[in-house]
Amino acid sequence: MAVENIWFFCLLSLGYCGLSVQVPSASPQLSLLSTSPTDIRAMWLPLSSQLSRGAITRYRIDYRALEQVDHIYSVEVGGNETQVTLRDLKPNQTYQLRIVAGTRAGFSQSSEWASHHTPNLTQVLFAPTELKVRAKMHSLHVTWQPPPNHTQITGYKLSWRELDGEELPNEEKPMINERIQQIKLRKRVKHHEVTGLAPDQLYEVKVWAFNKQTEGYPAVWKGRTEKLTRVRTTDSLPPLPPISIRARANSSTSIWLRWEKPHFSNVRIINYTIRCSPAGLRNASLISYYTSSSQEIFLESLKPFTSYEIAVQSKGVDMSGPFSSTVEESTLPDRPSSPPLDMQLSVLDSYSVLVSWRPPLEPNGVILTYWILYTGNMSHPDHLWINLTHDGSVTSAEAQGLMSGTRYYFKMGACTEVGVGPYSPVKDVYTPPKKYELDIHAVTGIIVGVCLGLLCILLCMCVSFRNGKTRYAPV
Repeated sequence: MAVENIWFFCLLSLGYCGLSVQVPSASPQLSLLSTSPTDIRAMWLPLSSQLSRGAITRYRIDYRALEQVDHIYSVEVGGNETQVTLRDLKPNQTYQLRIVAGTRAGFSQSSEWASHHTPNLTQVLFAPTELKVRAKMHSLHVTWQPPPNHTQITGYKLSWRELDGEELPNEEKPMINERIQQIKLRKRVKHHEVTGLAPDQLYEVKVWAFNKQTEGYPAVWKGRTEKLTRVRTTDSLPPLPPISIRARANSSTSIWLRWEKPHFSNVRIINYTIRCSPAGLRNASLISYYTSSSQEIFLESLKPFTSYEIAVQSKGVDMSGPFSSTVEESTLPDRPSSPPLDMQLSVLDSYSVLVSWRPPLEPNGVILTYWILYTGNMSHPDHLWINLTHDGSVTSAEAQGLMSGTRYYFKMGACTEVGVGPYSPVKDVYTPPKKYELDIHAVTGIIVGVCLGLLCILLCMCVSFRNGKTRYAPV
């Protein structure tokens, strides 16, 4: 009887275990991307406790090539994983993937097949590698490494957006906040701080490379900022930095800057501090600071055709918050502020002079053309000087068709799309007089003529000599 009771309690315990741990009622939603032509990265969000019906112990990802749907391959990862990379695939091929979640009781039903086409190496830019995000309460520190074909890229783009709601399964897609913020970063940048975020909120971050022809595949991260920690009433948090900072060049020396208040702030913001410096500047003494009580400012006295890095800081009554992430904007081009450097004149012959130079120190834009002006009379106004125009990519040119034995005066200027800049100091050069030069053809003709004349004389002499001997011969 005791043995029967033991078996009864064992079966009852097994029954309770079966009731407490069940098969998941849904499978996660897959998000797919490629970082090279031969791999696919599958990512998903964990199931909620209501859908998982117990602790998830493993995930299984099935995949197949669209051309061979009967050949299905599988890979399993642990229940704490949220991504897996399938490698050694064929480039420029379409693959289908699905996922199932498993507890100790078994696997859920498979998700629907999701299709993904692996890229072609010669046509696309691949996603940045080693994307890592360190989440703080109000910011995300994003770092990455260049993609495999990094020599083809011009820079990076980084976007972030807030995801509304909890992490939902595939049948219940989360509503996406349409407020997507995006910035453009230079090629050498490998990290960025996204600030002005709300605590304990789900965000999505994307980083991708671009060039003049196309934009590459993104590296994607999803996660939460840290929860708001309680502080003592005597303590206070500094104000958050502004958001949605927008910069627009207004002229060659000015930029309009606008921003919005942070969504969350525990103190009253009384004004803002703006930090502005040329991009890539390492000399702290050249950083400029401005103050504004409104949510915009007109930055003046800037250098033409220069890229500036700008950040904004919120200020409370007795405290200042951190600076926002930087935005970049370039002032518009202008006429060159300085002439071409080191103009040199070299006489080639009596009729031509070689002019050489170096680009100006302050071009204030892309040099489109160089203007070389010269004259034989320095008192002439500029419009009477002869103007030679040459492409902005050259640094030497010939002035031809000059007069021999003449002193010429030269000066030159550089020209952008806005106009020509100041002219260089005038330099003079003397073309040597024309030298007497024998015409080789005329000389050859003279020599030939003389030779023919001598030959004729010689023949005449020979004929006369023979005739004389014949006339006086003895009988």
